[in-house]
Amino acid sequence: FQYEPFRLPYSIHKKYIPDFICERTGAMIETKGFFRVGDTQKYKAIRDSLFSQELVFVLTNANKKVRKGSKITMGEWCDKEGLAHFTMKSIDKLLEHLKCLAPLKK
Repeated sequence: FQYEPFRLPYSIHKKYIPDFICERTGAMIETKGFFRVGDTQKYKAIRDSLFSQELVFVLTNANKKVRKGSKITMGEWCDKEGLAHFTMKSIDKLLEHLKCLAPLKK
């Protein structure tokens, strides 16, 4: 017998309901003030399940730590995982990114 001869990937099927959808592009927009335990794995799995849609975050504070004691911020985590992120202060850039609407006039 061989002990632990290989790794077998598996998935757990769940359903995700995005906070918002950009009707023009189909992008899914998730608004987050903080990540709960397991959220980072959940969002990576969602990202990996997408075909043509984009998962985009609107963070309350991109400089907030992913979790207590973490060295990485929520914005840094998004960057590391290749996920676009914005804040309410940069909502005009979000709209421009998604091409949902023309950029807001100042």
